Amino acid sequence: MNFSLHESDLSRFENDWNKVKSFVRSHGLDGVELFIDHNLLPDIPSGIVKGVHLPYWMGRHRAWVDEKSFNGNMDENEKFFLFGGHDRQDMISNFRSALENAASIDAEYGVFHVAYVELDHVFTRNFGVSDTEVMDSTADFLNGSLSFFPNGEPPVRLFLENLWWPGLNLLDTAATIHFIESLEFDNWAFTLDTGHLMNAIMNCTDQRTAIDSVLDLLARYPEDIIDRIEGMHLHCSLSGDYQMQVARNGAPEGYYDLSFHERLIAVMEHVSKIDQHMPFTEEGCRKIVDFVRPRFLTHEFETNSLPELDWKLRTQIQALYGNEI
Repeated sequence: MNFSLHESDLSRFENDWNKVKSFVRSHGLDGVELFIDHNLLPDIPSGIVKGVHLPYWMGRHRAWVDEKSFNGNMDENEKFFLFGGHDRQDMISNFRSALENAASIDAEYGVFHVAYVELDHVFTRNFGVSDTEVMDSTADFLNGSLSFFPNGEPPVRLFLENLWWPGLNLLDTAATIHFIESLEFDNWAFTLDTGHLMNAIMNCTDQRTAIDSVLDLLARYPEDIIDRIEGMHLHCSLSGDYQMQVARNGAPEGYYDLSFHERLIAVMEHVSKIDQHMPFTEEGCRKIVDFVRPRFLTHEFETNSLPELDWKLRTQIQALYGNEI
């Protein structure tokens, strides 16, 4: 399951990693996928973290292709949130530090988002950039950042994750293949996020349709690409109708007059309605897992309490394995 070092997650288990371990074991899981960044990690018992999720800097593409973006009219908190650093070298350094953190806790992989979206884009969908442009800048960023490591390879296997914004959304097979051919390192694989793919397809209004749509899209890819999908974030998102409605309405009234923090809150509330992170209840979700055969499957949910997390895990595991559990 996904987990973080935030107090909202740790407090559910009374800041006791042994209780975290007991909880995941009670659901038949091997451990957690832990969100980390470049900051110094606390002591974490060995054996509980299987993989990590690296930070996502929404505006990385803009800053990477145009260094003047770092000099824009924004405070330092906004700059760091969007770009991951105060200049290009700071961005690279923070990314490398996150990877080194992952290696220090023996994570088997680190998930990395290949996507670009500005805050207002999540409402307007006026992205002004193509998937290929974002993937090209991401490949350049990764190749340059990883060149500092021995043999130009990341210290943990880099799992490239799809989103529904411009970038690696998996909708265009040729664009995806072009992207991976641009990578100058070999220690990588894909993480397939099922909910993100449903968000990208946008016709997913019920689980059965969503499952079929995901399978139809994956079937377009050659076997060697499917074999590179070593990770999976399993959850359900049926927000197609909502996305179209908001795209027609644009940004909320008064949005551009808000402070960065206020705009960020509005964006996160909206994104949570798009990316719903609900458990599958249809047994057909097993078809996706069987088609991909990932090495690592993460039940990825957003929850407000331990009972809610427990319910979502039990619900999806029951749908996935049925009478086998």
